[in-house]
Amino acid sequence: MHITYWTTPLHRHNSNNSVLSRIAMPIDTAQLQNLINLLGADMLQRVRQSFLEDSEPKIAQLKHAIAERDFAAIEQLSHSLKSASSNLALTELAAELAQLEAQATAHNDADFQRLYDNIESLYVQSVKALSDYF
Repeated sequence: MHITYWTTPLHRHNSNNSVLSRIAMPIDTAQLQNLINLLGADMLQRVRQSFLEDSEPKIAQLKHAIAERDFAAIEQLSHSLKSASSNLALTELAAELAQLEAQATAHNDADFQRLYDNIESLYVQSVKALSDYF
C-alpha cells in the first residue's frame, strides 16, 4: 500500500481538491474558510493563537485527570477542548473529545486511555494543520 502525504497547505485549493483537503487534514477547510469569511483572517488568527496557548496545558491536565480517574475534571476539560476545537473546524479532534466527555459524564472509564491516545495524536496533527493553513 502506498500512502501519499500532502506537503503543501491545502487552503489554496480549488473545487477539484476540496474533498482531498478534508481527507488529508484533520481540519474542515471549507468550514475554516467560512469562518475566515465571516470573522476575518485577523480575528480567526487571534482565535487560533488563543487555542494554541490554552489547549496545550489542558491536554496535559486531561492526561493527569484520566490517570486519576477524575470524572468531573475529564468532563470539564473534554468539553472545553471540544468547544475550542470546534471553533477552529478541528472536527476530528472535537469528535474524539465529545466521546471522552460523554464517557466521563456516564462515569464509564473503559475507553479513556484509547480515547486519550487518539486525542493526543489528533491534537498534534491538528496543531500542525492549523500552522500549515495559516
